[in-house]
Amino acid sequence: MSVINSRVRLEVHNENLPLKAPFRISGYTFHDSPVTLVTLRDGSVEGHGEAAGVYYLNDTTDRMLATIEAHRDAIERGLTREELRSLLPPGGARNALDCALWELESRRARTPVWQLAGVETPRPLLTTFTVSANEPAAMAEVARSYAGARAIKLKLTGDLAADIERVHKVRAARPEVWLGVDANQGYKRDTLDRLLPELKEARVSLLEQPCQRGE
Repeated sequence: MSVINSRVRLEVHNENLPLKAPFRISGYTFHDSPVTLVTLRDGSVEGHGEAAGVYYLNDTTDRMLATIEAHRDAIERGLTREELRSLLPPGGARNALDCALWELESRRARTPVWQLAGVETPRPLLTTFTVSANEPAAMAEVARSYAGARAIKLKLTGDLAADIERVHKVRAARPEVWLGVDANQGYKRDTLDRLLPELKEARVSLLEQPCQRGE
């Protein structure tokens, strides 16, 4: 259990981290990554956490910052990771604090987080390189440039013809990789039914968030 004593100080602020290039998804283009950064200090020991929120749930950095500040006294008085789950609902503010508490406890105990959590020794896992939505040929070129990638995820926009071309061009450029797509709620059910056979033909293994929430 992570216990904060009276010596711990909370520091929290927001930053906008610039992206090297715009990152486009269905209905939205990111030019930077707004994050809320949390530091918990106990003498020379520090724990750090951050969260980016979820824009379509209105979980913004301003709201996360305000939420954390509203609970400053409880945090600095001696909040535990277990108590945090009751204090705040799931979301960016809780995530940033939880990460900071884990690191603070780990550094105090001089024990890796995975051991504190009682999980198996960490091992490498397959993860995806994500390709921003763009013209199909440009996305294929980006996929080609990720020479070391064994798994690639494509952002789709809900434009059926363009998305079909995106998928097939990337598959032609990288026939050997695991391929997934993320539509970010860009499809209606009837249009999605027309996309699915094309995904199967291109050996797409994952379709993420195809339709609006609740549809």
